[in-house]
Amino acid sequence: MAHSPDLGAAPPASGAWATIMIPTRDSAAWIGELLAHYLTHGIRPTLLLDARSRDATRAIARDAGVTVHDIAGFTFTEAIVRHAKDFAVTPWVLWLHDDEFPSPSLFARLAGRPPPEAASSVAIQRRWAWYAPGEKLAYGSSRFWQDRTHRPGSDHHWRLFRPDRVTYVAAMHSEGYLIDTWCRLPPECYIVHFEWVVRTRNERVAKLRRYDAARDGYGRFFENLYLPEDQAPGVIEYAPFETDAFDGLARAYWAARRPDAGLPPPSLRERIMWLRSRLRIDDFTRAPADRAGLTPRVECEVEDK
Repeated sequence: MAHSPDLGAAPPASGAWATIMIPTRDSAAWIGELLAHYLTHGIRPTLLLDARSRDATRAIARDAGVTVHDIAGFTFTEAIVRHAKDFAVTPWVLWLHDDEFPSPSLFARLAGRPPPEAASSVAIQRRWAWYAPGEKLAYGSSRFWQDRTHRPGSDHHWRLFRPDRVTYVAAMHSEGYLIDTWCRLPPECYIVHFEWVVRTRNERVAKLRRYDAARDGYGRFFENLYLPEDQAPGVIEYAPFETDAFDGLARAYWAARRPDAGLPPPSLRERIMWLRSRLRIDDFTRAPADRAGLTPRVECEVEDK
C-alpha cells in the first residue's frame, strides 16, 4: 500500500490484510474525487453499487479501474454488509460509506500490522466534518454523544471486521453484524464523515424522517448527530483538522450539494410522533430498546497490541 503518485498505475484492490468496500448510489457528483483520493494511497476499493442507481457512477468507477458489484433487493445499507464475505479478497474488510474517508494514520495502520487475532471486529472513531467555502475544514465533537459502549463524547463505529467470523444481521443502525470479540483503534486512526457537507439540513431532516417511518424513534434519537444547526450553543464544539489531506474532498462534496429544497409538510403520524417526544411520553435519551442486542459487550474488548 505504498503511496502511488501515478494515478495511471494499477494499485491493488486492497491492502495486505484488508479490503475496503464502499456501498453507493447515484454518487457521480463526487465518487470520482473520492476514488482519486484512494488512488493516491495506492488503493482501489471495491464498490457495491445500489442497482437503483441511474447516474454515471458505474462509468466513473470503471474509468478508475474499480471493481463494481450490483446489489439489489434491500432497504437500508445494513442489509448488504453480508456481501462482504462474497467479495472480500483479504481476511478483513473495512466498510466505509461514500461520504467517508480514512485518516492518514488509519491508512498507515492498514499498511502495517492487522488487529489482534482474538478480535473479530474493530471500533474506529468517526469525525463529523463541518465545511463552508472560505473557512478551514473543521470537525464537531460533543460530550452528549456516546458510542455503542456508552462511552461519552465519542462516535465509534465497528467498521473493520472479519467477514468469515461475524454473524450478519440486517437491523437498522446496526453494523450489519453482531459485535463479538473486538478491539478499539487509537483516536488518530479515525474516519472522516462528510454527511454535514454533502447533504443540506433539509435533506438530513428528510433522512431522519425516513428512519422514523421505518421504525419509531430511529430518526429522532440521532438528531444531535445529524442536525448540528439545531443544537443549542456549546452542545457541539468544533476544532480544525490537523491536516489538509481532506480539503479537496470537502470542496468536492460541497460542490455536489443540491439546492436546499423546502421540506414537505409532516404527515399526521409524524406530527403525533413529534408531540409524543415533546411530551416525553417516550424516552429517547437512550437508544431504542430493541437495539440492546446490538451493543458490544465491554468484557469482550481485547487489547490492540
